[in-house]
Amino acid sequence: MAAPTGIQCTCKVCTRIRVTIDQIFCVLDVYGWLLNSYVVDFFQEKLWDKLPKSWRFALQDTPPEEFGKWLAGDISCTCVLPLTLLALRQVTSILQVNRNHGDPESILACEYNKTSTSNNNNNKAFEKNKNDVFDELYAQDHKFNILFSKHIKKKKRYEIEEIAQVCADCACEANCKCIVDIGSGMGHLARILAFQHGLYVTCIEQDYVLLQQARKWDQELLMSIRKYIPNFYQKCPQHFTAKLESSNLVESELASQLKELFQNEFDLSETETKFGLIGLHPCGDLAPILLKLYSSRSEAKFICIVGCCYMKLTLQFVYFCIEYTCVDGIITINIISLIFRSEVNGLKGYPLSKYLLLRKNHSLSYTSLEVACHAIEKYCDKLKNGNYEDLIVHTYRGALETILIEKSEKLRHSQLRNVKVTKGMTFEQYCKAATAHFETYLQPQDSDINNTKIIGFLNRWKQVIVFGSLRMMLAPLVETIVLYDRFLFLSEKNLTPTLKPVFDSRMSPRNLVLMSRKNN
Repeated sequence: MAAPTGIQCTCKVCTRIRVTIDQIFCVLDVYGWLLNSYVVDFFQEKLWDKLPKSWRFALQDTPPEEFGKWLAGDISCTCVLPLTLLALRQVTSILQVNRNHGDPESILACEYNKTSTSNNNNNKAFEKNKNDVFDELYAQDHKFNILFSKHIKKKKRYEIEEIAQVCADCACEANCKCIVDIGSGMGHLARILAFQHGLYVTCIEQDYVLLQQARKWDQELLMSIRKYIPNFYQKCPQHFTAKLESSNLVESELASQLKELFQNEFDLSETETKFGLIGLHPCGDLAPILLKLYSSRSEAKFICIVGCCYMKLTLQFVYFCIEYTCVDGIITINIISLIFRSEVNGLKGYPLSKYLLLRKNHSLSYTSLEVACHAIEKYCDKLKNGNYEDLIVHTYRGALETILIEKSEKLRHSQLRNVKVTKGMTFEQYCKAATAHFETYLQPQDSDINNTKIIGFLNRWKQVIVFGSLRMMLAPLVETIVLYDRFLFLSEKNLTPTLKPVFDSRMSPRNLVLMSRKNN
């Protein structure tokens, strides 16, 4: 059974998601100002004073360690906080998408997501394509075991190992042997999918330098494998440089080009060139572009993406064209059309779904999208364990902001050098490092740094950390909206989405994979 294309799905999951979105915006209507504030303006805009009085009274003496425990829901927390703050934490916990990859109930799947029996039967032969010799060598030879992890950092290696199996499973279920890795970088994921899972992989990467490096490492790994398996033959991933854009013409041309590539480079017939789209952390608008390509082209049989950099999304706005008529003194208002506008070149990054587009308020700010890219779990761990020395950078930056604005209003929100505050770094050392590229007369002087007002600001570092923590508490609601919007976009097109936390969020903050496959 399937919902008609373009109609809201009425299954329990999709219905609950729409209700949750509405509830989240109700929360943001009241507390969204926290997310929309810049911590750099903490002193300049007197942000602490904007908190409810009861919150300020309770939080001013709360140690960061205790607040971290409370934020994480740790029962050992002993601080007593106002009911409104307790209620807010509970609401955010209930409404946010489940990021716990170990929780079997964390998987959200549209209930119209049914797999036909015939499709399952066809997949049995495809499952045998995985090279079983690899599993034996992994277990027996440590040197072989580390071949695939060469050149890869620990975090990336963990992500690739997890997502490779997910992508391979998607390909199997879709009875699809071809994969297009968009934003493939140096090809680490593509090599595993090609050599270990026997898939035909085409990589598209905008950066030609990364593409060249990927080709080099493909050959290096292939030669290393053949030392263990002399008769091993598997076509290397094919790499191409391109910048994807969103338009019907581009999508049509890209789909045709991909089919030709699979035919020519992998010696496949036209019927074998259906493909899946994958993206491990496609940045900003790239994720929406992939979703649109998947939804518009019959050749694309499945999609598997993990988004990131939400603040780089192009935001979409809706303008209503209204016609007023007056008959016998009665004014009638008719909405005669909807005009859609986005910030750059007509590209729509958020929102994608009709449900959110037609909602009266769906706006999210740059600052809210930026803070949503951080991991609240790791943040809480830092606070609880007292490892928050680096967070004092926000206090330093806020105090420096007041100094710069006093010198010139034009210096407000200036681009400073990125300085990591290490234990023992003084405010003076930070200022010199952060403004080293400024003209000498604009750089803070001793008299700017060592005065009573600035010293008073620096002594309020705990308030700055707590204020930042309140923003982090709300941040998962913003990511939830973005992901649910993409979920509904697929659902509205009858493309049966699934949203699943695949990674440990402490290892990989953006840990939710959005998947969908077509049954025919």
